[in-house]
Amino acid sequence: MARSVGPFVVVPARPGPLVVVGADRPRDDIDVALDDVFGAPDDRGPGTADAVLVAGGGGVVLAGLLASWPAIAVVAGGAAVGLGLILPVRSSWRRVTARRRDGARIARRADGTLLRADGELVGALVTQHELVRDRAATLSTVERLRVESVAHAALREVATLLGDREPTGAAEVEYVSARLTALTALAQAAAASGTDRATNVAARHEVEQLGGSSLDDAAALVNELGGDDLR
Repeated sequence: MARSVGPFVVVPARPGPLVVVGADRPRDDIDVALDDVFGAPDDRGPGTADAVLVAGGGGVVLAGLLASWPAIAVVAGGAAVGLGLILPVRSSWRRVTARRRDGARIARRADGTLLRADGELVGALVTQHELVRDRAATLSTVERLRVESVAHAALREVATLLGDREPTGAAEVEYVSARLTALTALAQAAAASGTDRATNVAARHEVEQLGGSSLDDAAALVNELGGDDLR
């Protein structure tokens, strides 16, 4: 079964599974709860209002402690500091996770070629590559290795041409489309060959049930030699 891909994949130097990189972590219940309480993440980053809340709230807390103000004033100041820190902390965390993700992408790229896969055309090519690998699993070892090698070569050719960008211009689109067509045909051929093999195996099982296969001959010979009954 074909697997979904992410924004980027690394095509290994030799035939093998792709490495998906650059995918955002799926949002969970904690993310939703944080958005409900503090609002959706703001890509603009911390601003003047956040600085005012932190400075003002901190001043109120400090003055309240030194001047023995009512506890409610200190609590209010602390709340202002907390509100002012929400956006800076969330922005800092997002930058840290982005740097980690980029670092992983660079490290994995050293073992292969980075390919942008979130576009429709290249994404379809990557999906067909994975489908070819899945369907080749039913073939003989020699056939499977040949199929995987051809599929890998097609994807690597596109990866070395495009890298981390989408195809632009008629020539590049035609280049990728030709390989998509080839991999689609290869996936269909691999599936048909696998189905034929499964049909042949089923037919042989029927013959065995009627008698006349090597299993029956082996069982008869074992009995003649005084071994354990295989049936």
